[in-house]
Amino acid sequence: MAELDHWHPVLLSRELGARPAAVRLCGRELVVFRTGTGVGALSDVCPHRGMRLSEGRVEDGRVVCPYHGWRWAADGRGESPGTATAKPCAEAFDAVERDGAVWVKRAGADAAFPALDVGGWSLVGRLRRRAQAPLEVVLDNFIEVEHTPSMHALLGYPLERMGEVRCEVTATDTTVRVYNEGPQKPLPRALNPLFQLRAGDLFVDDWTVRFSPVHAVYEQYWLDPDTRARRPNALRIGVFFVPVSAQETDVVTLAYSLKSPWARLGLNGLLLGLTRAFLAMEIDRDVALVGRLADKSPALKGRSLGRFDKALVLARKRLEAIYRG
Repeated sequence: MAELDHWHPVLLSRELGARPAAVRLCGRELVVFRTGTGVGALSDVCPHRGMRLSEGRVEDGRVVCPYHGWRWAADGRGESPGTATAKPCAEAFDAVERDGAVWVKRAGADAAFPALDVGGWSLVGRLRRRAQAPLEVVLDNFIEVEHTPSMHALLGYPLERMGEVRCEVTATDTTVRVYNEGPQKPLPRALNPLFQLRAGDLFVDDWTVRFSPVHAVYEQYWLDPDTRARRPNALRIGVFFVPVSAQETDVVTLAYSLKSPWARLGLNGLLLGLTRAFLAMEIDRDVALVGRLADKSPALKGRSLGRFDKALVLARKRLEAIYRG
């Protein structure tokens, strides 16, 4: 399964404590644990008698099977308490903790680690949500803006002005980029001064999708409609789409914001907290939406597609060529 050859964020760092954790990735069941010097990941089946290692414990950086006490290191080497000469081996995966998440791929697979250029940006928050829909269907939702008038509370465009939204799609062999620009949908009046926006501002949602692993990096900001000068506030958001199974997809979000001038008044924490809450609300809406779809088939053939759906077709080709090999 070629999908396992790419780095995937399977847990947020705060979700992995002292005990081993069970995760699923591309239909495979894995156990993830802290080793004392890093993290490890193994198949969640003890090679001895088939017990789930995730139901065990961690001792001296090794996961201990709760059935017979066999111990397993992050590289897959095992020890049997009753058979000192035994040299059992479990299936191991490469694992690393970075950017506030635990990432896993097939051991030895030659895949570059995805990088987010967030120097000078402030962390807003990290989220992991599970969508009850296939990878392609979840990705489709996140790479078009036509649903934002109906489904999003804050970030997006007014339905009656969608015809004014400029949508430009460009692609390379490995990426799909979508640039959207149009009138920001009306916000609650109190939010405009707090986020340093003005009524009538243009909202830009500019993202690039990459496919090793499958993720999109969003640049979201606002423009003065007359001068086209950028407002001070901006977001940079990495959203990773992790196939848990054929019908479930984790949406892992790493969000950052430009430091606000409000920091000098001690209000930056408030602004980041509100941004985090708003972002979580919008992601939750997206995840709930795709879970309610009547038809979750990944196939696009036979669909009636509009001008905002061009990226979906381009993404399908790169999914097959890059992600699934």
